[in-house]
Amino acid sequence: MSDPVDVLEQLERQADRLVAEFADWAAGQGLDADLFVIEAALSSRVAGDGVLDRWDMADVERLLLDWFPRKVTLEQSGLPGVITTLHHWVDFLVAARGGEAGRVDVLHSAVERCAAEFRARMSDERNHGPAKFWMTRMLEHGVDVADGDAVNGFLGAVQAGEIDYDQDVLAEIMRRHAAGGEDGPAFQEDDSAPLPPVLVPSEGELASAAENTDLVVRFRALVTWVGAGRTLTATKRLRVADARELALRLGVDGAFLGRARSSADLPEVSLLVAWARAARLVRVVKGRLLVVKSSIGLLDRPLDLWLRAFEAFGALGPAACGPESPYEAPSLLGQVLPEVTLDLWLSLYTAGEAPVPVELLAGRTREVVTAGFGFGAGGLFLDLREMMWRRDLTAVLTALETSGALELRTSADPWERDKIAELSGRDDPDLTLVQLTPLGLWGVREALRAEGFDAPSAEELAHAPLARLLDAIEHCGPEIASSLLEAWATSRNAEVAATELAAFCVNGPSPATRLLAWAALGHTGEAGADQARRLRSEGGVAGGMATEWLVSHGELASGAAGHQEMMLALSENLAAAHDHGILIDELAGHPVHDQLGLVRAMATAGHPDSVAMLTTISHDHPRREVAAAAAEALGSSRR
Repeated sequence: MSDPVDVLEQLERQADRLVAEFADWAAGQGLDADLFVIEAALSSRVAGDGVLDRWDMADVERLLLDWFPRKVTLEQSGLPGVITTLHHWVDFLVAARGGEAGRVDVLHSAVERCAAEFRARMSDERNHGPAKFWMTRMLEHGVDVADGDAVNGFLGAVQAGEIDYDQDVLAEIMRRHAAGGEDGPAFQEDDSAPLPPVLVPSEGELASAAENTDLVVRFRALVTWVGAGRTLTATKRLRVADARELALRLGVDGAFLGRARSSADLPEVSLLVAWARAARLVRVVKGRLLVVKSSIGLLDRPLDLWLRAFEAFGALGPAACGPESPYEAPSLLGQVLPEVTLDLWLSLYTAGEAPVPVELLAGRTREVVTAGFGFGAGGLFLDLREMMWRRDLTAVLTALETSGALELRTSADPWERDKIAELSGRDDPDLTLVQLTPLGLWGVREALRAEGFDAPSAEELAHAPLARLLDAIEHCGPEIASSLLEAWATSRNAEVAATELAAFCVNGPSPATRLLAWAALGHTGEAGADQARRLRSEGGVAGGMATEWLVSHGELASGAAGHQEMMLALSENLAAAHDHGILIDELAGHPVHDQLGLVRAMATAGHPDSVAMLTTISHDHPRREVAAAAAEALGSSRR
């Protein structure tokens, strides 16, 4: 697996080289171009899929309708220059970077089609990201954003209520920020692209898992203990004697009970009661804690009870971060807990089966908290404040672990520990890894759907159109992708499925998605083999892939495969790696001699993406001899 830091640095170097190439090309053409626009455009791809020199209509739309409005601060007078420069960029991609000439008109049309909406979105602050919102306020107030003291003074004035700003606009920005990740909606609101599919257990397995969670067990114990009601203190807390009694029922460590002078000294009890109130299992009426009678039936339906509590977690606010202290201000993280929770769900859900370092979650949480309250990276946002919200994040994750939604473990792998330290930039990073349980995965999917996200289930995708299925699983892990492809193929008549898949193998929009169609064809039995034989007879890239497929499935002897067929199949596989931005990594895993052979194969195979692949290798490959071979092959192909 590639080092994320190395990959990012490599992409940034590639972007710098592209900007320089574009500047030279534009000067040679006598064109007036704004290099800042291209730098911003490439930043969007570095932060996204990492593919810098291949653009399609969707990429143009994301850039103009999402990235620029969220991220880039420009005067209104500079907006027409963005459109002009992007038109030049399209011409540059074809003239100097081996782009497909046939796509020029399509990309120019996409730029023009987005121009009016681009200007409208740049003018509507609700489309801005949090950082851009505060940057704009500072510029309005004449703050030199390069002056740290001036920035901190401005933020202090914000905290003191001395700076007027539209709080409704900021609230909408923060809602979109939580719903879309790093700094905004990530095109989620306007884009139909689904979240990655996940595999969840059956309803019976989920109910059994919920039955055995500490949370469900404790809720049942609480409701039984409350009985006909319990009198509360004037501050609506449990009396200390009652808190101790409940703690004993819950199995709380008895060493803490004797020292408790109020229920606040028993955080597990305080959290449970607050959570039960948020989940509408108990309520406070005239100074007494009472059971909500309409919720008693949930106690016999563990999965429904668990989901009710899970959905209520964000409403806990500061209570999820531990008991309030008279010596501290209310938890900052707790005050934006719904946004923090949604951001956690998106991070963990999109990670699939991979555990996520707490340090990465902490970085995202920091962005939510700082953007919500206008703190900068220094000054007001001191180490003490960060220590406090990190403590609160730990309390939130511990509570969610108690619910059975998460698993927490400490990394014991030295390499993994080094990577966490490197990614966090801290000398003493938190080495905790976080992963959703199967029950948590299901709960998060339900929560994201309630927020309007397209989070498809395996069952839904099994009956979805093929294009939707392949789009949904393109970035899934191999186990999930294989399971979903099999489910889709076997849910249909084998001949019908094989015919549809074969058509996609020929006409699919990208090599990466076409490879998925070939994988699905393997689940259609003899009907799939018949389609592969037909495609082989028709030749071309699909014919080469059909040959590779027939050999790998035992339908054709390897000696019967033609050299040109196998070179086309090899090129299609490398083109798929190029789609994912890992072509250089794929090549670098082979000895240099073999890499040179692969470059020659690309040059002679006749694959439609060969020019784009050779261009990438010639510009970005770290081995000089491989880059030179690609450049030579590229020159020969153009003569």
